[in-house]
Amino acid sequence: MTRLRLLATTLSLSLVIAVSGCASIEQLFAGPSTGEPLIGTSWSGTDSDDDEWGIAFQDDGTIGLTLNGNEYDDPTDTWVVADETLTISIAFTTGVATMVGPYTDGATTIDLEGEQGDASWTLTIEQD
Repeated sequence: MTRLRLLATTLSLSLVIAVSGCASIEQLFAGPSTGEPLIGTSWSGTDSDDDEWGIAFQDDGTIGLTLNGNEYDDPTDTWVVADETLTISIAFTTGVATMVGPYTDGATTIDLEGEQGDASWTLTIEQD
């Protein structure tokens, strides 16, 4: 009877580990939340302060950034899509800027609201 109980416990634990592992593997290959179609794409637009933005969504959850002709590719600049909301965080020397807006797979434009400290702006980006 002890051997049967040990076997049942081992099988139950193996099943839990296998199911948990599958969820992690699916998340790894699915990209950041429902934003998988953004991976590998580039978008651009001019914000309400006349700054020109270019954003490349990279598969590791970071972005390549072009701002007013200057290019940046910093691992602290990130993006994620959760509950159909795109959030982009960019670390500037003056602080972190955050841009947030609704995103659904297949969108051709994305409207973002940006904020850094007391500054705020809007930005509409279109896929290049």
